[in-house]
Amino acid sequence: MFILTERQKIDIDTIKNSGLFDEEFYYKSYEDVKISGVDAVTHYVLYGHDEGRLPNLEFDKAEYERLYKASIEGNENLFAHYIKRGGKENFFNRGFLEGYAYASVKRGMDRFDRFPLFDADDYVRMNSDVDRRQVSPSRHAFLFGIGEGREVFSKKAIFSFLGAECQKGAEPATALPEKRTKYSESIGVFHHSDGNSFIRELADDLSEALLASGFNARLLDERLEPDHAPDLCIFCGPHEFFFLSGSEAWRADDIISRSIMYNTEQMQTPWFSRGVPFLFMARAVIDICYQNVAAFLQAGIPCLHYDPIAKPNQEFCSTEDMQHPMFRALPRLAKQTPEIRRPFKDRSIDICFFANESVKRDRILAKTAKFLSDYECFLYYRKFPGPISSSKRDGILSRLPNNVACHSKVMLNIHRDDSQFFEWHRIVKQGMGCGAVVVSEHCFPHPLFKENVHFLVESPRHMPNLLEWLIKSSDGHAEALRIQKNAFDLIGDKKVNVHKYKVIRQFLSSFLGDNA
Repeated sequence: MFILTERQKIDIDTIKNSGLFDEEFYYKSYEDVKISGVDAVTHYVLYGHDEGRLPNLEFDKAEYERLYKASIEGNENLFAHYIKRGGKENFFNRGFLEGYAYASVKRGMDRFDRFPLFDADDYVRMNSDVDRRQVSPSRHAFLFGIGEGREVFSKKAIFSFLGAECQKGAEPATALPEKRTKYSESIGVFHHSDGNSFIRELADDLSEALLASGFNARLLDERLEPDHAPDLCIFCGPHEFFFLSGSEAWRADDIISRSIMYNTEQMQTPWFSRGVPFLFMARAVIDICYQNVAAFLQAGIPCLHYDPIAKPNQEFCSTEDMQHPMFRALPRLAKQTPEIRRPFKDRSIDICFFANESVKRDRILAKTAKFLSDYECFLYYRKFPGPISSSKRDGILSRLPNNVACHSKVMLNIHRDDSQFFEWHRIVKQGMGCGAVVVSEHCFPHPLFKENVHFLVESPRHMPNLLEWLIKSSDGHAEALRIQKNAFDLIGDKKVNVHKYKVIRQFLSSFLGDNA
């Protein structure tokens, strides 16, 4: 039983009749109120307002008071005051996103609040200084936590979601009948000139695919003046592009809000987290990982799974590369001109492996070192920080794996951590595309490339047994030829590529011209 003042009664009626109080959000954020059984609006007027609790995700008491302090009476309920003024403006501290419009930040926050990989309880547990009575955990994470470099997503939430998605399998997207196949609007596929060579390759592949799909597409980088921006911008690797020098002008609200982001990063990494604001404020997302799409769709973000058109890899070492010490260290036969379809048994390198260091890979390579020493191997295990860039200095490191893989019987794929992310670049482009048989740990299901059909899978503990069987036995050679053939048949299947063209056309056409 409460004894209410006349002002409190008026405030309760004002707030209830406005439709702006989010009762579901209030109970979800403040479980003590839900347990008490007190009406949410009544609790807010009597206690919640003075305690700094939030009536919805958009209204920030402190920000509103800062802007309208002169017109507010001593102990007036600020949310009721806001409603009486019309209740149509947004008032919240935009944190590290101060340079973006309220509408864009609100759209990002609303999407983030529905993102299934974010768990409010886990966020508060990982960041004990966050008081959920004063701020919504999802708001704090989106506006402050990401910018502060905090841990935003728990491993439990990520892998619970991805595990459930993997149980559903993976099927190619459906291509609907098309209205038109040529588009006059311009599309820019952006990468950063100082960025990861892998992202540059993805941007190049996507640009080529869009041209073949009937779009007016160009490969671009941060050096283009934003005033000359194309009709539609697609930013590859936003976690990288917007954080490297020279991209500052492209962080503008009017560009981000009408662009598409191509996410290439695994969700359990800090690099994915720092790209989240750009992903969630954008018009749409393209993701290289099939399982990620469901998470973005649940958040209300239009999203498409897309990895490049698979094709035999033709990018080999240049004449200049051949003077490099890493090339000169190759076996004599591996210095010859590569042949993608060279038979398995005629390849001069038994096993190759290219990857950046990680604790897991350290452990596995240490355990298999003795076994590998009995074979002709080329192992490039990078212990330098940062990505392999497209610069002249690092250029050979983007071409050498292809050259080596064309001379290798087997290419190993060992995941960086316990995630079973399907590493398209290593499995398809560097492996299958060069004719090597890929031997990998288990991977997330892929719509096209299937385990033990197009590549072989085994646990790290038993990989030596599989490798020995493949390389030394006649049955192993027969299995290797089967895998090689299946991979080449799929890569060379023109119907697969045509289907991909239709899917990407269908997705992007809704953001162009009259359909935008």
